[in-house]
Amino acid sequence: MKKVMLMVAFMVAAVAASAQVYVGGGIGFSSEKKVYLDGTPEPDAITKFHLTPEVGYNLSDNLAVGIGLGINYGKQVDTKNTGFEIAPYARWTFVKWNKVSLFLEGGLAYGFDKTKSEYESGNQTISTETKNAYFKIGVKPGLRVDLTDHVALMTRVGWFGYECTMPDGDDMNNGSRFGLDVDGENLTFGLLYSF
Repeated sequence: MKKVMLMVAFMVAAVAASAQVYVGGGIGFSSEKKVYLDGTPEPDAITKFHLTPEVGYNLSDNLAVGIGLGINYGKQVDTKNTGFEIAPYARWTFVKWNKVSLFLEGGLAYGFDKTKSEYESGNQTISTETKNAYFKIGVKPGLRVDLTDHVALMTRVGWFGYECTMPDGDDMNNGSRFGLDVDGENLTFGLLYSF
């Protein structure tokens, strides 16, 4: 049995080495304080954090395919938002300068999120919860810097595409938007390790 397990481990390592498989992920953080129409700032900031582990396969020097998972968390006072998404993508590298390259990443994402709020009303604590599912399709530009033969630093800046939100409630309507976002919520940094 040990010989079989050793042989399987050796075969997986050999395939991974020749297949240009990579693993990695990104991390994002934003803190935002909104300003009301009358010019007064909102007293509490909205803090958001997301983690995006990924695995992929280099088809060639300029084309890769992969899948990422998104884990999101946000908080403002007594309101918390959590979410999860799955996002397959294709990455096309269109410019390379030594160890630096620019790419476009086109992909889909399907996910869901839940927002839970608690507030005091008289002698009672009132809790509300809303759930949404969403679908996105779009393009993200990015930058990759190869630190070593196996390790690369990556960043993605912005998003251009379409998003559809489907709330989980009888009295709520679906929403959609199309556009370009270049803000703190669409900026991620990450590392990739290529086998």
